[in-house]
Amino acid sequence: MPAREVGTNWSLVTEDRAAVISALKRGECDGLLPAASEFMDRFADFLHAQRIMSFFEQFPDGRERRSIGAEFFCITLVYKSLFRIDSMAKIGPVLFHSPDVLRRMDFNVRQVNEGFYQSDGQRPFNPEALADFFAAIDPVELEQHQLALSAHLVKHCPVLTQSGTAVLDANTITVPPGHFERPGGQVKACVLAMRGAGQLFPLLWDFTLRGPGEDADLTQGKQLIAAATDAWGPGAIRRVLLDRGFLDGGWISELKSEGIDSIIGLRDDMDLHEDMLGLSRLQDAQWEAAPPPRLHRQDLPERHLCHLTDLETWSACTVPLQGIVIRDVYPDRVKYQCLVTTDLGMTPRQLHDYNRDRWSIEESFMDLTRYWNLNDPGSCRLNVAHALIHFIFMAYTLLHLFDLHDAEGHRRLAVDPAMLGGREITAYWQGHYTILLPSQLIAIILDHYEAWQANRPQLMAALRFCEGQPPARAPD
Repeated sequence: MPAREVGTNWSLVTEDRAAVISALKRGECDGLLPAASEFMDRFADFLHAQRIMSFFEQFPDGRERRSIGAEFFCITLVYKSLFRIDSMAKIGPVLFHSPDVLRRMDFNVRQVNEGFYQSDGQRPFNPEALADFFAAIDPVELEQHQLALSAHLVKHCPVLTQSGTAVLDANTITVPPGHFERPGGQVKACVLAMRGAGQLFPLLWDFTLRGPGEDADLTQGKQLIAAATDAWGPGAIRRVLLDRGFLDGGWISELKSEGIDSIIGLRDDMDLHEDMLGLSRLQDAQWEAAPPPRLHRQDLPERHLCHLTDLETWSACTVPLQGIVIRDVYPDRVKYQCLVTTDLGMTPRQLHDYNRDRWSIEESFMDLTRYWNLNDPGSCRLNVAHALIHFIFMAYTLLHLFDLHDAEGHRRLAVDPAMLGGREITAYWQGHYTILLPSQLIAIILDHYEAWQANRPQLMAALRFCEGQPPARAPD
C-alpha cells in the first residue's frame, strides 16, 4: 500500500482502478500527482552512468531456459534493499505496483503490462521465480561477480581508494529453519570495505556456512585482501584496519612485504600486550590527551595515549612495530587498550584516529542490521539468504556512492528519453488510487467535461492541496 503526501500529512491508500475511474467520471478526485520519484530517476541515471546494469547482464546464470534476464532479478534485489522490504513476498505490492517504478528498474512497457509469463498471476514475475533463480547461484559465483564489479567501481570512483584505507570485519547472520524440514544455519559474512570521504563502502565479501565452534575470520580475511590486491592493482590498499579476530603475526609481516601496513588491537592475553602496559607504567612514560571514545553515554572517560616504539616481543611478527597504549579513566575504573602498527612513520594521534575509523564498520553493521534487515533474511534456502545479504551490501555501497555523486552537483545525465520521469499520473479518490497515462486522464476529463466543470471549485482545491498550496480563498 503506497502512501501519498498531502500538505504535511501522510495517508495510506490502496489500489482500486475501477473505483477511482468511476469517481473521475463523476468529476470526483482528491488529487493528481506525478507517479515518478525524483530519487529513483537520479539513482537510475547513476546506475546507467556507472554501467551497473551491464554488469547485472553478466551475472552468473546456469539456467537452460532464460525467459527472464538475470539483470531483472539483480535490480529487483537492489531495490528490495533500498526500500527496506523485509520479505520477498512484499516485493510485489511495493515495487511491482507502479509502472513508473518498474521502468526505473529497467523493465520495458511490454514487461510491465504483460509480465514475462502470460499465465503468471503477478507482473512482471512472482517471488518464487526470484527465489528459484538465486537458489541455483553458488556463493562463490556471487563473490566472483562482485570482484569484477568492485574492480570496475574502484577504477571509475576515485573516492574508494583515495585514502588507501581498508577495513576488515565479520558478522554472523542466522537463517531460521523453514517449511518441509528445510534446515537453517549461520552464515559468516566477512566484509572488506574501503574508507573515503567520511563514508565506508563495502566492496568485497566472503560467505561461509558456520558450524559449532568454527571461526573462519582469518581465512576469509586473507582471501579477501589477496583477491582485492589482484583485482584492484597495487597501491589501491595501503593500510588495513583489523580487529582481534585477524591477529596473525605471519600474515601481518607478509602484508608489510607487499606494501600494506596493518593497524590492529592486541588481545589481553598476548605477551606484547603485557609488555606495552609495563612500559607505559615506567616513570619516564609520557602521556598525551586524546578525544574520548564515541560512546552514547553520559560518563565519558578522560583518555590519554602513551606512544611506544621498537616493539619486539611478538615473535610471530617479523617486521618492526610501534604502538600506543590507550588509557580511559572513568570515575570508578581505568581501562586500557593496546594498538600496534607496521607503519613506523605514523604519529600516535594518527594511529588513534585510524583506530576510531575502524569503528565505522561497526556503526555500518549496526545501520545495516537495524534498518536494512541484514540480520533478518527470513526463512529461505541458504543460497537465497546469501543473495539477499550480497545485494544488501551492494545496495548500501551504491547508495552511498550515489549520494556523493549527487551532492557534487551531478544531476540529470544524457539518457534515453524513456528514462525521464513524469509519464504517468497517480489519481487519488478517498482511500484509493490508480495509475493513468496522461492520455487516459485527458480522455476521461473530455468525455465527462460537464461533471468536471460542475465540481470545478472542489477539484481545484484538492489539486492545490496535493501540490502543497493553501486552498484558494472563496469569493465574497
